[in-house]
Amino acid sequence: MTTQQIVDPSRIEPELIRIWEGLAKENKMRASLFNLIVFTRLSPRTDYFRSIVQKVVEKFPCRTLFISHDPDSSASYLKTAISVVTPKSEATIACDQIDIGIGGNRLEEVPFVILPHLTPDLPNYLLWAEDPSLPNPLFASLAKLSTRIIFDSESADSLLAFAKTLLDLKQKTGIDVADLNWARTEGWRDLIASTFDSEERQGLLKQISLLKISYNAHETEFFCHLKIQAMYLLAWISSRLGWTFEKASPSLHFQFHSVDARIQSDNWEKLGPGTVISVDLHTKDGHLFEAARIRDQYHHVKIQFSTPEQCDLPFRFVLGKTATGQSLVQEICMKGTSAHYLAMLKELTTLDKDRLC
Repeated sequence: MTTQQIVDPSRIEPELIRIWEGLAKENKMRASLFNLIVFTRLSPRTDYFRSIVQKVVEKFPCRTLFISHDPDSSASYLKTAISVVTPKSEATIACDQIDIGIGGNRLEEVPFVILPHLTPDLPNYLLWAEDPSLPNPLFASLAKLSTRIIFDSESADSLLAFAKTLLDLKQKTGIDVADLNWARTEGWRDLIASTFDSEERQGLLKQISLLKISYNAHETEFFCHLKIQAMYLLAWISSRLGWTFEKASPSLHFQFHSVDARIQSDNWEKLGPGTVISVDLHTKDGHLFEAARIRDQYHHVKIQFSTPEQCDLPFRFVLGKTATGQSLVQEICMKGTSAHYLAMLKELTTLDKDRLC
């Protein structure tokens, strides 16, 4: 990565050209598959989002426009800086990164700053790292420029408000939406779908009487809304199986018609915060499906079926490693909006409101 260079907004492209003239002598090739716009409020999480953007660049070279806003600044400012990033895996390819720092009330100037620097004829992905249910004068402008908007539900103080906001946004604008926490549950969704793919096992799903999901309650500086992935998995399963919600208790015990569902917590220091640890399914006639991560190989899941009469030999399923930035890479690879995701959000809005805050 070249040293970040502070420049006037009017000098962004000329200075990038000057840098590339020097890099051409080192056989560097300028590459970009898409434009990645990131918006985040200046906070300790800002560096976290910089790190996940770096992971994206390592997989897919792209032009990044990283916007950080300090609403508490005593002075209004608009600062821009440029750099050229080289993916670690490919020394001959590099791509542009444009940083835009905003202080005070100058947010409305941002679209005019970034518009000239979006590479034409390429998709524009927007990572909106703030709570979309809260008003922001910049969101509508950036959304109009975007091919796809990727949200981080960790930023939402109310999961209920988050779900309603995304459903409303999709209905009114039709724009493709995605969610980092939804991507983080993909491995578990694949595990359940593939394990119950036979006709016999699909029949067992209709007989479920108890569902238990456990998640990692190890809080960090960047993650404190730790039950979201477990709630997503519960809402996905209940929406797929057509369960009818009845009530919930403060202990995260959910009652559906003829089905109990319980969300429990555990603490694994080396596992990503909020990550699902295990899923257990019990049927009315005594069938039991247990799937749980293995502590010393936490991306491996041990799966076992048993009945009142017999116990099958356990087998393993390998989940994707929870590397920083992998969820964003997954959502950039996807096209459209997942119908399962929208159904899951709709299911969330029917669950007890106190459990979604």
